[in-house]
Amino acid sequence: MIRKLRERVGNPLYFSAGVFVIFLYIVLTTGVLLYLLTAFGVLNIAVFQDIRILTLIIVLACLIVGTVASIFASRQMLRTMRSFIDATERLAAGDFSTRLELKKPPEFKLLSANFNRMADELGGIELLRTDFVNNFSHEFRTPIVSIKGFAEILKDDALSKEERDEYLDIIIEESTRLASLATNVLNLSKVEAQRILTDRESFNAGEQLRQCILLLHSRIEQKQLSFQANIKEYMLYGNKELLNQVWLNLLDNAIKFTPEHGEIGVSMRHTGDWMEFIFQDNGAGISPDALPRIFDKFYQQDDTHTASGNGLGLSIVRKITELHGGSIRCDSAPGEGTTFTLLLPASTQLPSAPVSR
Repeated sequence: MIRKLRERVGNPLYFSAGVFVIFLYIVLTTGVLLYLLTAFGVLNIAVFQDIRILTLIIVLACLIVGTVASIFASRQMLRTMRSFIDATERLAAGDFSTRLELKKPPEFKLLSANFNRMADELGGIELLRTDFVNNFSHEFRTPIVSIKGFAEILKDDALSKEERDEYLDIIIEESTRLASLATNVLNLSKVEAQRILTDRESFNAGEQLRQCILLLHSRIEQKQLSFQANIKEYMLYGNKELLNQVWLNLLDNAIKFTPEHGEIGVSMRHTGDWMEFIFQDNGAGISPDALPRIFDKFYQQDDTHTASGNGLGLSIVRKITELHGGSIRCDSAPGEGTTFTLLLPASTQLPSAPVSR
């Protein structure tokens, strides 16, 4: 508020000061010029006794000095505008490394800062778009090539039943992976297109979490994981279907990246106007370099893409969380497991901002 008031008052003051400086420059220069002309005898002192001649001389002197001053000022202004036009043309041509370094006046300095921030954002979007296309192409192409290859092998009549069943299982697995990828892309497109959260209702978040755990119970038993749960009967106001995706994705990640006989845990609690959900595992953890990127589309810490999954689950989780006015963070270190902490508004009225912890 103070900054806006300062800009609102300061900008007219800077402009008025600039006009005053130009006016003062013209008056002083004209006065000095007339004094020198008189001192060197170019003008007779008697000339100044005729008010009409004096007025004409002053007007002509002001016009000459003002014209010269205007030429220099306009050249500087046009040079600055040309720098801005050139920068926008380079940016429009796709050069997102373009930057403006305008120092004065203050409005141009602000324009320069905003332009540079816009260039940074556009560069980030372009990088994200390129990453998305590359990763999507890789994730989509790999199962198709695999299915095609094993389908061609199955044409060989000399294959034994065991080999045929093995190849069919691989085809089924790759088909499931492809279907999962298509579903996740559609889900991500759906939630990214949303600006206003619809179909909100009050429901028992603890009961929904228990149902999600039951859906994944067979996988928990298969890996013989120790499961710790601290689930309360808390009511939550939001889109039940979207939040169901959040719990399933976070639980799926915990199970996937926890080794056999490992431990995972889920807990929830009230913290003021917010409801906190915590998903923990004691898996391998995430490296410091990978941690800032885990919510990016298609990003996987395993660069070989050999691990199951397609790197869209956490992107969906973050977007759904933001649609509900909440926040999510990840705390992890190599060898120390991973903890996801999710904050969602506990009531129908959204608080101003999530509490910082």
